[in-house]
Amino acid sequence: MFRPIAALTAVALCLSLAQPTLAQRDAGAKARGDFSFYGHSSHSHLHGAYYHAGHYGRYLTSTPMVSPQVSSMTHTAIAHHIDQTQAHLDAMKTSLQAEGNKAGLEGVAKVNAHLDEAKQHHATLQELSKSETIDKAKSKATVDKLQSSLNKAIDEHEKLLNTIDVGTPPARSAASGN
Repeated sequence: MFRPIAALTAVALCLSLAQPTLAQRDAGAKARGDFSFYGHSSHSHLHGAYYHAGHYGRYLTSTPMVSPQVSSMTHTAIAHHIDQTQAHLDAMKTSLQAEGNKAGLEGVAKVNAHLDEAKQHHATLQELSKSETIDKAKSKATVDKLQSSLNKAIDEHEKLLNTIDVGTPPARSAASGN
């Protein structure tokens, strides 16, 4: 009879010690550098989506007929970058919630609002690309709206990085080869 009680007590003790450790993992995200990773990675993906949209916009103005392959590749790339930005922001939001960082959470919400607009413009652009002949003028106008939303998200994202004090992402340097 003593052994089952001792075993239950040991299990309860282990669980009670493990729970604060799990909570500290999220609370220590900033100290471990998680914010820096999430912030800088989401920065890269936001810019990736912006630049891919810009490349497609220039393509639309320079080609006599839109290639379905180019259109498809563009949509895949933009969707990937938007999805990855969202994943990094979601992870950051979880850590900010655990930390109780209201200013950081407000910053994430502002970036997300512009990212949601960008998703809507991207969905419109994808719909325009489904027709047999793609309307270049409408597509270009939609690309412009998409880039505008992404540009606003980038601006808010830079403010967010300053708010959570992780600094700006490192610039590409010739010496590092990055």
